[in-house]
Amino acid sequence: MFDLGIEFGTVVTGKGRIEAHLYVQDGRIAAVCTEQFQARERIDASGLHILPGMIDGHVHFQDPGDSSREDFIAGSSAAAVGGTTMVIEHTHSHPVRTPAFFQEKAEHLRHRSVIDFGLAAHVWPEDTKVQRPTSNVQSPVGALWETGVVFFKVFTCTTHGVPALLPGPLLAFMEQLEALDGLCLVHCEDESITSENEARLRATGRVDPAILLEWRTREAEQVAGTTAALLARWTGARTIIAHASHPAVAEMARRERTLGARLWVETCPQYLYLTEEEVHEHGPFRKFTPPARSAEEGELLWKMVADGLVTHISTDHAPSTRAQKEEGSIWECPFGLPGAQTTLSLLLEGVNAGSLTLERVVQLTAEEPARLYRLWPRKGRLAPGADADVVLVDLEAEHPIEDGQMLSKAGWSPYAGRTVHGRPVMTVSRGRVVARNGRIEAKAGTGRLLLGPGAG
Repeated sequence: MFDLGIEFGTVVTGKGRIEAHLYVQDGRIAAVCTEQFQARERIDASGLHILPGMIDGHVHFQDPGDSSREDFIAGSSAAAVGGTTMVIEHTHSHPVRTPAFFQEKAEHLRHRSVIDFGLAAHVWPEDTKVQRPTSNVQSPVGALWETGVVFFKVFTCTTHGVPALLPGPLLAFMEQLEALDGLCLVHCEDESITSENEARLRATGRVDPAILLEWRTREAEQVAGTTAALLARWTGARTIIAHASHPAVAEMARRERTLGARLWVETCPQYLYLTEEEVHEHGPFRKFTPPARSAEEGELLWKMVADGLVTHISTDHAPSTRAQKEEGSIWECPFGLPGAQTTLSLLLEGVNAGSLTLERVVQLTAEEPARLYRLWPRKGRLAPGADADVVLVDLEAEHPIEDGQMLSKAGWSPYAGRTVHGRPVMTVSRGRVVARNGRIEAKAGTGRLLLGPGAG
């Protein structure tokens, strides 16, 4: 007898779908089949689609540290309700830069996540200095990789208090990373362009929301993205272009991939649904970077998501409360949006609108992230032996997104007032129901820390 049976649903993979039952034993998938078996607990999935749980590789839960914006309990709960079964987190305000702090953070979070999680580290320019060949001292990058970080986060412009890696240090870092066969996530906005734009705009005394669009420009993103992609090809380092905001970034990555770069392109729902016109109306509540672009660019980006130029979807969940967003001028209020709870629903809306297939959603949110972060075959698939990380979605459900539904500490959503078609109705993590119909059913501490591949 199996522990759990999810029966009479439509099982969806990146290659197709089948009417089948899914059975779980000891937290792992034991069978996906058309024959019905006995199970201690049964879930009737009639009329629902059964997908592998989303793996969100880009979230900021601000925990430990000043968690007034978000913490792991609230953030992982929002993610679980939204259909996510694993997150990879890094915090700008209290960054992981040493093995000792990685261990301290891991211990702090041991009882604070509803779903499985991994941790990423940050890189400062001084962390990239290469040791002398005769030195027995391990580099900061190598030490962190062996501790178990999933990837390294790099900024090409000073942001959130994290200093930029200019091309020289970025090249040195990528050379070390390639030797480790590690992975980096690069925030691409050029330091010289953004700093000159900022100086010019501040000199005028402007504090209107439109400064965001003139400060964090398309040119800044393309220059930094091209540099990062070129260095990735030269060094062979496994590199993700973070939160691509417009089609030219994906086109540039396509070119470098054809020349041999090991390069992935991440985008987020805000670049598919929000537009630069909204910045003028909503001000700080549309302050994220790179900022939203035009509706026409968003439409082209949808096509690139569908055809594979964009390789995967993350949320870049970086919330602040309304009060925090309204503190100070547009220059001082924090960057970022909440998104962990709404991303899968927004992609299902895209399925219903004909922008992409449900199979492509599985590739974007589960299969490709699992391979990229080297969680495959344990995560990201619905097959015997994999962790029973499952989300049941109702493609027919029509529901409005409302601020009052949000479990994040932010308490609001940039998509509030939008009615979407399709939603996750149940999330199962390692065979245990953790969320059902917008409510959490598991305690914090249910989720486990998964170490990166460098830990062995």
